[in-house]
Amino acid sequence: MSNYKENKSAARVVDILVLLAHSGKALTLNEICSSKGWPKSSTFELVQTLVGKGILEMDDKRLKTYRLSLLAFEIGSAYLSNLGVTDVARAYIQELNKKTGSTVFLGIEDNGDIVYLDKAENHSIMKPTAKLGSRRLIYTTGVGKALLAAYTDDKILEILQKKPLLGKTKFSHTSVDQILGDMHEIKKRGYSIDDREDNIEMYCMGAAIYDQFGKPVASISVASLYNSMNDEKKLFVSNAVADTAMQISRRLGYMGNKLYMDK
Repeated sequence: MSNYKENKSAARVVDILVLLAHSGKALTLNEICSSKGWPKSSTFELVQTLVGKGILEMDDKRLKTYRLSLLAFEIGSAYLSNLGVTDVARAYIQELNKKTGSTVFLGIEDNGDIVYLDKAENHSIMKPTAKLGSRRLIYTTGVGKALLAAYTDDKILEILQKKPLLGKTKFSHTSVDQILGDMHEIKKRGYSIDDREDNIEMYCMGAAIYDQFGKPVASISVASLYNSMNDEKKLFVSNAVADTAMQISRRLGYMGNKLYMDK
């Protein structure tokens, strides 16, 4: 147990900020006081100090209601932006690896490629050879397709035009129309599928990760042996990878209800 001595005023400041953050509406001084059972005089001083510092602002001068200010939002956003996606995702991909028994990859897009940032494989029956920091085709890998599909068609086309569209296996899609069609299917489905398109022996399923601004920033995939997959396992893995991607996105501040919007 910590031996620190709690500062009463500092503790009440935090309580006020948390109360307003969770209230869903602006509150009057009386509502703040009655919610916490605090005296009005000292609470008024704290509220006015927070207004003076720019953390709170008057929402309605007639009703004398208070709300969090833009500065409070900027402070929260600074915290979220300082959360490295790798650090945030690590525990989640390790748990996904444990659930599925398959290697889980975390990747980001760079110059039209997917780059592997992290992987979890302690519980993997078979371990793919992809190394951290290595690059793969974004339109053939499960992790790459998951992120590519989260972009607009214009951005997808911009990425596809960076380099020649080369196939990795006989199942690879190597035309713009094929890849765009694949991306639209992923948006409808809610997760990506790499059916032996990057490695003839592998079947991968992935989903995108979003930040607090609703921007796709990374993706994850579960890489399984093709001959180990059946309909039951496909359903289990697809649900697990999409759920994990949403959990990571939530930790990064994402407020959306879906991983993909089919436009």
